[in-house]
Amino acid sequence: MEQSKTIKRGQVLANAGEYGPVWRITEGMFRLERVGHDGLSLVQLGLPGDLLGVEALCAEPYAYTITAVTTGQAKLVDAGHELSRFGIVAKAYLQQQRRTHDMMKLRSGPVNERLAHFLKLLARDADGCEHELNRRDLPVLKEVASILDIATETVCRELSAFLPARVYPRARRNAWVNDHLALAA
Repeated sequence: MEQSKTIKRGQVLANAGEYGPVWRITEGMFRLERVGHDGLSLVQLGLPGDLLGVEALCAEPYAYTITAVTTGQAKLVDAGHELSRFGIVAKAYLQQQRRTHDMMKLRSGPVNERLAHFLKLLARDADGCEHELNRRDLPVLKEVASILDIATETVCRELSAFLPARVYPRARRNAWVNDHLALAA
């Protein structure tokens, strides 16, 4: 039985400290946050294909609060068999390495490269393919600024270089965005 759940932008899939199942993201982007001195702090992002809540396999509560950055979907992962549990843990380990590298690229270096990497992650589907992005696909500027650890005004200015709303017609703009994302890879 595959159970899927739609989570709207800003809604919480799971709270730190609660017990629950393992989830696989099928669509969207999620923030994994931990409570700190100043409230929730971003630890990493969850992307399509990623496993969330793997600590449940060890009968532990969720370590992070998981919130949708964009409207997304997650489905329950069947972890009822010992062999499937081992496979889930192995995949989660490799996933953790990739997401740590992503967070490093999102939090350091020139702003335009950070933003290009963010847009590339946002455009990725669960099968690893990329789809074209439109402005409506983006989280609010404040959210992007928080993820990239930069000012909202900087996101607005830099985003205009990637997604010029008034300069190019719609079809040309999408081609322009894909060309720049390819260069940033």
